[in-house]
Formats: sequence, structure tokens, C-alpha cells
Amino acid sequence: MEINLKNTTEKIVIIGGSGNGTVIASTIEDCKDDGQNIECIGFLNDIEKEINGYPVLGGIRNMDWKKLPKEYKFIYAMSSVKKSADRYQLLLDLNIPIERFATVIHPSSIVSKKSKIGTGVALMPLTLVSPNAIIGNHSHMLAQSFIGHHAEIGEMVFVANNASIGGFIKIKNGAHIGSNSTTIEHISIGEYSIIGLGSVVLKDIKDYETVVGNPARVIGSLK
Repeated sequence: MEINLKNTTEKIVIIGGSGNGTVIASTIEDCKDDGQNIECIGFLNDIEKEINGYPVLGGIRNMDWKKLPKEYKFIYAMSSVKKSADRYQLLLDLNIPIERFATVIHPSSIVSKKSKIGTGVALMPLTLVSPNAIIGNHSHMLAQSFIGHHAEIGEMVFVANNASIGGFIKIKNGAHIGSNSTTIEHISIGEYSIIGLGSVVLKDIKDYETVVGNPARVIGSLK
């Protein structure tokens, strides 16, 4: 895991809109203020014309990313609690080379040197990533999220603010971990599953399941 400290400023375009995209833009601003050579220069969006003062440089589904300079990097912010599978497929359909994605780590985050951070990842303020944890490509850890030791987090996983991920846990692609939720160690969280706000998860969650409560119980399935 490396933070860009080169002399050349890394120019980042956010693929998304005025939701999670603005949070990532704010994180990039903080990184820049902290001395990182990184800058958000705009968005790709199919509806909005301007987002928090940033220009919209083109659309998403019409492949406008191909029209931008090759030195521009991207970060994918099209997260949606109930549409994670569709949004992940959209990312794949865009067919953007993995080397064109940036990883953004807020200066207040604490990231173990023994951890592995993928490409296109965003770590928001006060995130803590413990030793031997693995975070897959395009996953987002929101403010004050805790990732336990030896946790394995897949691609396009969304961990909301103040969530606590136990050690040795496996979270599969596209899962959504709600705010203030807690997971016990040594369990598995299935693909595109949803853990509701404030839930306490004590056992495995299957693919596409939605769970809520303390202890968490299944209330439905997205599949």
C-alpha cells in the first residue's frame, strides 16, 4: 500500500454523484491539504451538471471516460444498498483498466503496514485497518470504521461509519455493512448481503441475505 507522494499531482475523476461521491471528494481535498499530490478535478455523471462546485466531465454509461486524458485516474462511487450487484456489473461493463483507478486514504486513517489495500479503495477519516487485513478493489470504508486483524474484505464492499469488523472475518463481494453494526470474529458475510444499522452479527450470513437487530436475524433476501 502506497500513498502518492510523487511530484506529479494525481488527477482523480469520481464516477458517481452527489451522494457518496461528495464524501470521497472531501476526503481527496483533505489529502491534498495534508500535502499529498492528489486532486479531484471533476465527476462523471449521467444526470447532474455540477456537483459541489466540481464540473461534470461527461457521462458514465456512454463511456465518456475514454475521452479523458490517459493520465487521469478514477474512483468508482456508484454504491447503492439494494443495487450493489447492478452497480458492480456497471463497473465491469465500463471496462476501465485497473491501473486507471486511484486509491484514496485519508490522512487521519491508521493503516497497518502488514495489511493489503486494493486499487480503487477509499478509506475515509479515522478508519483503522489492522495487521494482515485485506481490502479488495473498489471497496469503501467510511469514517471511523474498524477492520480487524486478518479480515478479508472482497471487492465493492461498503462499510459504513462506525462499523466494527471482527478479526478473521470474510466479507464477500458487494456486501453492505451498515452504520454502527458489529460482527463477531471467524464468520462469513455473503455476496451482496446487507447488514442493517446497529446490528450485531453472531453467525454466517448467506449471499443476498438482509439481516437486522441484536442479535441479527434474517428479514429477507435480495436475490
